[in-house]
Amino acid sequence: MTVLRAHRIGLGIWADLMALHHSTGTDVTVVHHAELPVDLAHLLRHCDHRILTTYAAVRALHPPAGTSGESRAGRRHR
Repeated sequence: MTVLRAHRIGLGIWADLMALHHSTGTDVTVVHHAELPVDLAHLLRHCDHRILTTYAAVRALHPPAGTSGESRAGRRHR
């Protein structure tokens, strides 16, 4: 599940997203375009998470469909 503009949601919704993740195992991806508030940073300490700050890091985590994550230049044509 992907949540865009997560910097605009309140702490209660964040807690609901964490509960969803814990109870169902759903992967939750959030796009947060601001400094993390102290309360949110505290909440995130209680769950597995990673913070990606570059597009390259996001691409490495989620390569485009149909690829193994290697660059086009690195693939051989068949």
